Amino acid sequence: MRIMVTGASPWTKSGYGKPWMYLLPRLAEAGHELAMCPFYGWRGAVATVDIGGADVKFYPPAKNQFFNDIIDLHAADFEADVVITMQDAWTLGGWGQKDFTWCPNFPVDTQPVSKAILNAIEGCHTPLVNTRWAQRELFEAGWMNAHYLPYGVDCNIFTPGDKAAARERLGLPADVFIPGMVAANSSFPSRKSFPEVLQAWKRWLDAGNDGLLYIHTTVTSKRDSGIQFEKVLGTLGLDWSSLDDPDPERVARAKVMFPPQYRMWCGAVDDPELADIYRAMDVLLEPSMAEGFGIPIVEAQACGTPVVTLNITAMPELTFAGLCLEPLQPAWETEGGWRGVAGIADIVDALDWANGLTDAEHASLAFVGREGALDFDFDLEVERDWLPLLAELEAEKC
Repeated sequence: MRIMVTGASPWTKSGYGKPWMYLLPRLAEAGHELAMCPFYGWRGAVATVDIGGADVKFYPPAKNQFFNDIIDLHAADFEADVVITMQDAWTLGGWGQKDFTWCPNFPVDTQPVSKAILNAIEGCHTPLVNTRWAQRELFEAGWMNAHYLPYGVDCNIFTPGDKAAARERLGLPADVFIPGMVAANSSFPSRKSFPEVLQAWKRWLDAGNDGLLYIHTTVTSKRDSGIQFEKVLGTLGLDWSSLDDPDPERVARAKVMFPPQYRMWCGAVDDPELADIYRAMDVLLEPSMAEGFGIPIVEAQACGTPVVTLNITAMPELTFAGLCLEPLQPAWETEGGWRGVAGIADIVDALDWANGLTDAEHASLAFVGREGALDFDFDLEVERDWLPLLAELEAEKC
């Protein structure tokens, strides 16, 4: 098959980009010819790029970032048998009425599925969704052909490892409780629940506990919306620093730690280093208001790290080892659906739980989390989910 895909460029650290770094070589190995239209990370020219040994033809956007004004011409030029998008469906306008077979692969992170998504996918061939929960939501909206196609994890990179060695490599202290977060600072209100976690962390410290909260994100907003961490931390009276801070006294005082900001802005943290970050944590805090999938939740558990999530949207079916907190209350999303709000007191209780785990309990959770994550390994997913779907589409073309 001649497959054209969209998303962020495979070398970006975006949730819409990184999966293609792993999927494109595997799809090429299965015999498919590939092209990509990246809405982020590629401009200006058509060129063939080697992605993990796969020759992929890259097409640039025209005036519209999401290819709404040129995708039909790119698809015709490549003679695409199918166009598979990996991005928010509501960014795409009228693709179901264009002259190519379109299978949108998109997250659902409101309940019910927003009208913006339902309007955008009208006329598509097959909607592809990342969780069984989202598939059920599409069924209820009348899309009985909604197809389950989850995101994945490279379980050869994201593996359990020595916590002390990981902390030493990263420059984190060896003998302190370290909960962590891995999330983009790019929404307001913060979908990743940064403010709720920070308030809970302040309460937990004020109760006489000690530790270091590691937040793998940018201190300032990565896009037009997000939070300014320095202001939030200032109101809470929490000392903070970064791993490349030249001031040792500031590092020693810090109760919240960030990665080197230059490297974050440049996307210089690769997956082997990210695996070390998960290994260094005692628990991953990801009580998001909503998740369309939540790749860090699976990556952390693949590394043997327990997680704290919220019992809403995609998260319950991805929480294999840890706590899935009940939302304190619903919150309306402007896209047109409900999300949830994490309770600060519940996050404090979750910190108590994680800090109190015995070595044996940690080992048991690590085993369960790893076993659950293995079901999302890219090699398994390509064989189990992708290739049968593509075979069905190819059979229609014959």
